[in-house]
Amino acid sequence: MLQTSESVCQPVLNFVTEGSYPEENVVSAEFPVTALAKELELISMAREQVENEISSLSSENTFDADDWIIQAKQLHADIERSRVTAREIVAQHEHTKPLQAKVEDASAKVGLIETEIAFNQAVAETLEEVQRLCQQLESGRAALVNGQITTAIDQLEATNAAIGGDSFFTNTNVMSILSLEVSRLRQEIEEALRLRWSEQLKVDRQKGEFQVTKQEGADSLENTIGALSRLDIFTSASDQFQKDITLAVIDPILLPRKDGTSHAVAVTEAGIRVESEPSKATVTETLNRMTELLNYLRQNLPISMSAALSQSFISAVSSKMIVGWLSSAIPTDLIGLDEFETTLDQVLQFTKTLESWGWSGQEELVSWVNQAPRLWLTRRRVDSLDSVRKVLAASKGTTKQVERVEIEKVSQADGALLENATNDDWDAGWDDEKQESPAEQTKAGQPEEDDHLDAWGLDEDGQEETKPDAPAPTEEDADDAWGWGDDDEDGKGVNPQPSQRAAESKPANGASPREVTLREVYTVTDIPDSVLKIIQQQIADSEDISRPPHFNSRVSSSGTGLLALPTLILAMFKATSSTFYSLKLNSGQMYLYNDSLYLAGLIRELMEEHGLSRLGSDVEALEKFGKFAYSKDMQTQSTIVTDLLDGAQGFSQCSDQPYKSECENAVSATVDRIRDVYKEWQPILSHSALLQSIGSLLSTVVSKIIIDVEDLGDISEDQSKQLVSFCNQVSKLEDLFMPDTTDDAEALPVTAVYVPNWLRFQYLVNILESSLADIKFLWLEGELGLEFSVDEVVDLIEALFAESDHRRRAISEIRRAPRG
Repeated sequence: MLQTSESVCQPVLNFVTEGSYPEENVVSAEFPVTALAKELELISMAREQVENEISSLSSENTFDADDWIIQAKQLHADIERSRVTAREIVAQHEHTKPLQAKVEDASAKVGLIETEIAFNQAVAETLEEVQRLCQQLESGRAALVNGQITTAIDQLEATNAAIGGDSFFTNTNVMSILSLEVSRLRQEIEEALRLRWSEQLKVDRQKGEFQVTKQEGADSLENTIGALSRLDIFTSASDQFQKDITLAVIDPILLPRKDGTSHAVAVTEAGIRVESEPSKATVTETLNRMTELLNYLRQNLPISMSAALSQSFISAVSSKMIVGWLSSAIPTDLIGLDEFETTLDQVLQFTKTLESWGWSGQEELVSWVNQAPRLWLTRRRVDSLDSVRKVLAASKGTTKQVERVEIEKVSQADGALLENATNDDWDAGWDDEKQESPAEQTKAGQPEEDDHLDAWGLDEDGQEETKPDAPAPTEEDADDAWGWGDDDEDGKGVNPQPSQRAAESKPANGASPREVTLREVYTVTDIPDSVLKIIQQQIADSEDISRPPHFNSRVSSSGTGLLALPTLILAMFKATSSTFYSLKLNSGQMYLYNDSLYLAGLIRELMEEHGLSRLGSDVEALEKFGKFAYSKDMQTQSTIVTDLLDGAQGFSQCSDQPYKSECENAVSATVDRIRDVYKEWQPILSHSALLQSIGSLLSTVVSKIIIDVEDLGDISEDQSKQLVSFCNQVSKLEDLFMPDTTDDAEALPVTAVYVPNWLRFQYLVNILESSLADIKFLWLEGELGLEFSVDEVVDLIEALFAESDHRRRAISEIRRAPRG
């Protein structure tokens, strides 16, 4: 809103003159243009009033202004002069810069000249030092030429010290040149020293000679050793000397030739000379030669060198002595013990001689003497094991027949049966101990395993199953004679001892049993007797070494250790024999079987004779080893006949070509193989073992044929006839099971005794070629039910005969009829 001129002008004036802030209504009011002239007037009046007040105040405070003006002018003049002076100073300073640069340049040149002067002085001093060092080196060379090696070494060491201590030579070409010159001088000194060394210690490898040249003064061997030590080459020179003298003198003495000869040595004041021709030598002679040789070294070599020899040289000599002579001097029998005792005493005397000289390094010889009992036993062990290897390698396969005898206590009734039975009805158990079946490993994977177990007397109940048409006592005797129970390793069954079998066969009425002697012959090689001799030697020596004249021997304490060697000998036989038998002998595994059990019997007798119960486990292990060899061969033959029979392809379509030819070939090859095996094993195995082995193979064949026929779902008349033909061909193998006797010309085969499923096989042939009425009769009135189950007979009837009321009635009657 608009204000009056008076109300606006006065607040503005107050604000200008006094600085008071106008009120809010004045500030927010619009300033009128008409009040501007009035406001300017008021301000002018206020300014005049202020000026008047100032003039009034100034008139009251008067002072001398002229002086102030004069001083101000003077000050102004001084300031101007100062400005002028400053400009002059700046101008002069600009004129002094070139002069200052010249001064600095002159100073730098002076410093450079001073440095060059100092460098030149240092170079001059260095060159003077180099000249002096070169003169030292030349002086050293001159001394070396004159033979003054010690002086040359002094100069060399002084030069080395100077070069190392002078900092001017560091990282300079002069340093390289001086070092090269020092190295050359050192090399020249070393060559001169080695030449003198070789002249003072002359070793001729070609002639086998050694000589110490003694000189006095500066050329003495002691000074040479000292000079070598100062150059740190004495050790290498000493090592080379040891190698040279070892090759030239020591080795010809300590390294015997293959024929046991070595070189003699002549030791004189002039030196040592090895004889050119080798000759026979003993340990005593070798020790004496080494004593003379070492004594010469002790007397002619300085003490410092002798000490070095005793620390390493004697140790090497001791090792060569042990390897070359002492180890071979250990006797392998008691006859050489006296000589061995003498050798031990001489070795101890040799070590005492070295000890009296103050030498060391003979500790190995002393230890060897102290370990004589152990070393002798080790030598015996190595020799005995090597003897087994030699026996096997040298054997020419010579064979002989031996008789196995077993005495059994049986009842009166069983005795009468045994007297009437043939000798082949037993297997003459190898010993009175329990045994495994040799063929137990061959049964794996064969059909009708239970029948095989029965065949070998290995049924899980440890009892034989009596077969029809077979004399029960005879079969029992055959199984018991072998002593083959269930697997001994598994502990499933153990055959009774002879006394137990006699007790079991003793009649209930208390009738006293009587002894029956069973004999049988089989074939062994010459190896068991040779191995037995080795074992007997260990036992005999173990007993003799504790008696005069050997009981005072150092090795007598090893006598009991000899009794552990038979175990190792038998282990060596088992570890290596299989390869030798296979390479040298046909049917080597069967020979190994016979030899192992024969050797086990011999060892058992030896064990009982000398009371060596510790060999019991070894005998059992040897028997198991022999039976394993038997089972391995049996398994091989069983696999072969099974593979041959597989060519028939299960007799399917056996009446149709070309399958008929394949079946004929398979059956023929199988029969021929069994006959070949029989011929091969006949001269090796005992008759009962032969029959049991062939019986096992035949049982395998028969079992497979039975299974294959039973698996045929439909058998035609032609097939039936053809199967009967094949079975009859196999049945002809019955002629292999004739008793081993010539007394009874009408003796019958005992096939059923050794082929447990033989009767089952024969009944199968009867079923194949019989009518339905005949089969029913065999079941109802005969003993077919003992070999076949109802289901098996029914399956065969259904395969052979077509469906009819007659067949159904027959099957019904068979199912209802009780089994006998």
